[in-house]
Amino acid sequence: MNPRFRRLLIPGLLVVLLAVVLVASILDRSDGAEPGDPVDSTVVAQIDDPRITESSGLAVSAEHDDLAYTVNDSGNAPTVYAIRISTGKVVGTTSIRGATWLDTEAMALRDGTLWVADTGDNGRRRTNAALYTLDEPGPGNHTVTPRRFPVAYQDSPQNVEAIAVPPDSGPILLLSKVGAGGLVYRLPATLRENAANVATPTRRATPAFTTDATYTADGKQVLVRNYPIAQVRDAATWRLIRTDVLPDQPLGETIALEPSGRSYLIGSEGQSSELVRIAFRTDAASPSPVPTPPDVSPSTEEAVGSQVPLGIIGAVASVVALVGIGIVVARRRSRLP
Repeated sequence: MNPRFRRLLIPGLLVVLLAVVLVASILDRSDGAEPGDPVDSTVVAQIDDPRITESSGLAVSAEHDDLAYTVNDSGNAPTVYAIRISTGKVVGTTSIRGATWLDTEAMALRDGTLWVADTGDNGRRRTNAALYTLDEPGPGNHTVTPRRFPVAYQDSPQNVEAIAVPPDSGPILLLSKVGAGGLVYRLPATLRENAANVATPTRRATPAFTTDATYTADGKQVLVRNYPIAQVRDAATWRLIRTDVLPDQPLGETIALEPSGRSYLIGSEGQSSELVRIAFRTDAASPSPVPTPPDVSPSTEEAVGSQVPLGIIGAVASVVALVGIGIVVARRRSRLP
């Protein structure tokens, strides 16, 4: 990276990350639950393979002990990496044939099928987003031709960095990544390869800058993460059960439940990124009965407006202002001798 560009970029990124924490905290309070204490966490391994510098999806195998899969995001070869969880070492690669991945951001496993979401869209203008499936590859080197399921949206293109694939045959959820908190979109229960699968917006809100999500093995809860927190939500009602304050990571992108159901892993982008294990407190994951919220498909503007109070909108405006100030200051410093 050009040194001058780095001087411009890093101060702005620091401001953005601080702002993310502010907005996420406000979002938690608006949903009726205060952020919890920092979770107990253990660094399990470090991924030192030079090919993995932008790990943006994570799925833990139930078929192979001590094995997980990851992918890089935009600008990288279409390759799935099999990683030994306890060591962080790459023990297999699966090269994808017949597909060009533009911005792969999430992964999931269901009944031996690995799902990869090429749904990242920072500019919110893609017309070729898609989900891909392949048989779980396991260790070793492979080349496969995946199945492709085109994705479109009922309202407008969305930047989706998180998918939640239920353990049964229920519909897959796509969670949009928006600074003020996004929406959950629902795909049809049966997906087609020869036509766009239209995702419809629901009234279910996501935290600011959502980067990943995962169902529990019993399908009763969904974990949704952004950079500083992970929300545990009731899958049936979307009620916020608990908020885990995550350990610091350079750019926290991934979350995946482990097969035992008693822990989950989180990961980050960056060279030599760490896999971190966090205990999952099932005893605290039983919400009191509440009415199921209306789960219709409003317009994006209506749905976001119904979920985001004015205080959050003000906070987001402050974020934008802070980022602008940070960039201006960085530019002025870069002109100094």
